Amino acid sequence: SAPTHLPVVSIIVPCWNEESTIAKTLDSLLALEYPKKDLEIIVVNDGSTDTTPAVLEMYSVYPQVSIFHKENGGKHTALNLGIEKARGEIIGCLDADSFVAPDALREIVKYFDDTETMAVTPAIQVWQPRTLLQHLQRAEYEMGIFLRKTFAMLSALAVTPGPFSFFRKSVFETLGGYRAAHHTEDMEFAMRMQKAHYKIVNAHTARVYTNTP
Repeated sequence: SAPTHLPVVSIIVPCWNEESTIAKTLDSLLALEYPKKDLEIIVVNDGSTDTTPAVLEMYSVYPQVSIFHKENGGKHTALNLGIEKARGEIIGCLDADSFVAPDALREIVKYFDDTETMAVTPAIQVWQPRTLLQHLQRAEYEMGIFLRKTFAMLSALAVTPGPFSFFRKSVFETLGGYRAAHHTEDMEFAMRMQKAHYKIVNAHTARVYTNTP
């Protein structure tokens, strides 16, 4: 079913040396089936030393894309800058090595029709596995989709993954932003939400694809 309300959504893309993947990530966000006036894409360049800034410059022509450059401070600082700049009532993030299906945002947003839902996580799949390890990771991710849906039903989700998790803005206003947490900021934040008894659900039909090692 379609969402009854299409809120203003801000999507933050933190990036550091992502010259080979950032264009595909942003192209997928620009192709989302969502009203352009209600979609804000905030790209935060966290002190990249490659050609990422030059690639981002090509996207400055799109009115819904805002680009910010900062000194390198780690992913959590890039996310927090994006949250600070966001005007959406729903705020999400997408890692710069991932991209989304055109209907993914609508599939996420409909879960916010429930006023008790504070965060929504997606279904993450491995994009075009080639090596043996990538095929094993694909199987692991497919199992993860099933488990995440199951854990959501038990109110037991312990991670809000970087690729395309979304939150009500009020969550950040209440709990604060991301913290430095040994590259597991998405788990630390989900644990903080669980401690506050906030409802985290899973949208198993919101497809996100990621490049794996």
